[in-house]
Amino acid sequence: MKLLAYTDAKDYVHKLNLKSSKDWAEYCKSGNKPREIPYSPDRAYKDYWKGWSDWLGTITPREMPRRPFEQAREFVHKLGLKTREEWNKYCQSGNKPNDIPSYPNTVYKSQWKGIGDWLGTNRVANSEKQFLPFFEARKFVRSLGLQNARDWEKYRKSDKKPDIIPTNPSRTYKNDWRGIGDWLGSGTVSPRYLHKHTRPYDEAREFIRSLGLKSRQDWNDYCKSGNKPQDIPSAPHVTYMEVWKGYGDWLGSGTIAPQNRRYRLFEEARSFVRELKLRNDDAWRKYSKSMNKPGDIPANPNVV
Repeated sequence: MKLLAYTDAKDYVHKLNLKSSKDWAEYCKSGNKPREIPYSPDRAYKDYWKGWSDWLGTITPREMPRRPFEQAREFVHKLGLKTREEWNKYCQSGNKPNDIPSYPNTVYKSQWKGIGDWLGTNRVANSEKQFLPFFEARKFVRSLGLQNARDWEKYRKSDKKPDIIPTNPSRTYKNDWRGIGDWLGSGTVSPRYLHKHTRPYDEAREFIRSLGLKSRQDWNDYCKSGNKPQDIPSAPHVTYMEVWKGYGDWLGSGTIAPQNRRYRLFEEARSFVRELKLRNDDAWRKYSKSMNKPGDIPANPNVV
């Protein structure tokens, strides 16, 4: 049996309004296909074959002709869309012309300047913006009196933020970023930044000793006061673990950390305590907390 010429067969198939190779396979099984049109046109017409879209009369997104960038952008500007979300809804509405792509940033990659330029809102893509230097930008933001990340989130999404202040400062100023607290001026600095900018142990200890603090409680109160420099850690026993000798050494109070103390031998310490004539646990606890107990006699002899 002689097959129809490729162009004649293709013209016939176009009128069927089939959309895919799957539709074509189902049509062939229906019994309606003329015998002079092959079941496997890609093989029968291999010298003329240009793909299923050509055979069925459909156009794939890749093959679809596109309006030049400037003309497409001019058309989109007239729509009055303001945000990427509005653009996405428009693309799904069915009103968008086929020659204007849903993903213009991909199709017009070499000419793309951001969604603001595409919609006509005059918002420039972050990669194209010129921002203030970090310290100038931070000074401006601190003047706003924002208290926390929630306040910043609300402000950065508002129309009040100047274009010279980035929406994502942690990304824009990644080399200078010290945390949202530092950015807003609330006093909280990113632990990651502090780890990189902590004062050396000897310098930090010298500074702390000059404060005249006497106890761990004095230290805790000082840390909460807001007067502690940010490059001195609140938990020095963790930060300076390798050289840590106790809070007595840190504060300069002379108190030695229990693990670093040297006590009398058990028999000598017991002989000393027996001479005190203490009669019970209460008497011992009272004595051990007094200033009369020698430093080389432990307060917890059952442990030592």
